[in-house]
Amino acid sequence: MKDLLNLFNIFVIVCWLTVPIHLQPQSKPASSFESGSGLNDQQEKGQGLFLQRCSLCHLPQARRFVPSAPRLGPDLTGLLKGAGVQKETAIREIILKGSPRMPGFQYGLSAKEIEDLVAYLKTL
Repeated sequence: MKDLLNLFNIFVIVCWLTVPIHLQPQSKPASSFESGSGLNDQQEKGQGLFLQRCSLCHLPQARRFVPSAPRLGPDLTGLLKGAGVQKETAIREIILKGSPRMPGFQYGLSAKEIEDLVAYLKTL
């Protein structure tokens, strides 16, 4: 019986020592996207919405994973930099109603979320 207990203890120690390091919990979640880039609260919320709803088609970095993939939507960098009220209104309308190659989000985003998204687009 004592030999069986010793054998069990050795087994447990060997198993514990051979656990791969990648299975051990990380101290901080890995992220390829850095937050805290000087955005205000509204812009950060818009950034989150952009990453969830828009980045698949509108983020140029997404193509680096599949370079041969066709670009689905235009790069939005600079789209609303210094834009006037008319252009902002037109962009809000496109977000709501969509376009031939883009779905509309009138049922998927609230008015507040659209304002957050537009606030973020101004920072690109």
